[in-house]
Amino acid sequence: MHSLIVLEDGLALHYAYLSSHEKVELVQLPRRAESETGLSVCFLLPPSAIKLVLTDRHSMLPLSANHIFLASNNAKFSIRIPEETFTHWLMVLMTQAWLRQNLTGMEEKIRSIEQFLVESPDAVLTDKLRPAASPLLEQVVSEQKKSKPNVPSLRAGVLLLLSATIGQWPAPAASRPTMLKAWHVQTIHQVEERLLQSLEDTLPSQKQLAREFALSESTLKRHFKAVYGRTMYDYYLQKKMELAKRLIQEKKITVTETAYRLGYEKVSAFISMFKKVHKVLPGSLK
Repeated sequence: MHSLIVLEDGLALHYAYLSSHEKVELVQLPRRAESETGLSVCFLLPPSAIKLVLTDRHSMLPLSANHIFLASNNAKFSIRIPEETFTHWLMVLMTQAWLRQNLTGMEEKIRSIEQFLVESPDAVLTDKLRPAASPLLEQVVSEQKKSKPNVPSLRAGVLLLLSATIGQWPAPAASRPTMLKAWHVQTIHQVEERLLQSLEDTLPSQKQLAREFALSESTLKRHFKAVYGRTMYDYYLQKKMELAKRLIQEKKITVTETAYRLGYEKVSAFISMFKKVHKVLPGSLK
């Protein structure tokens, strides 16, 4: 079930309710180049295992229940919903002009959000929905789901919801929402490429990688896991063992040669790790 309602010039609502036995992906495509840039404010109700896919390279951020995220409506992103579950998705689409004209008294916060999101179209701002905003969200969703929704009522509800939502940004330092800037995403992709170049060697230390890519170690670890869904070590090991499997199966390289080629001093250590990842002994692939 889904619906799109244009409330007025510069403001629209897109609602979707999904209940599926299969994996589902909702995609927002970039608007036309000549369209005015604005913001997408997305509200997500259960479940807690959905994934926000930020870029064409499938960078992913986990989103928990009752999550909200803001993005440029010129950005391409999608929401991945696992099988055997359901979710409500409400997206408020607005132009910058509408936002400035209708949320008076919040000009400074709106400018801060616009600078972060609109000038960096691959960036996303995420946070948990505040308790005070939850009843407003439920009212808007309830009205949107009607066969003949009341447009003035919907507009009033959206204004209250946006005021309660945007009013929480910028938040105090202790409770700031997670901000994954575009250059961090791009840098993490560069880190991934660096790891892939090291598959036939040893894994560079996190301290070395942090220094190489001008990030703190904590930021490097946190953002890599946010983008790829696993730690750098686990990601590197998976790719290394995938390469080992290709060398043995396709290149017909012996287990011993493969172990040495991938930087293992002891063949037994390589065999143990290969079995841990692939659940079979490398010799069984010959």
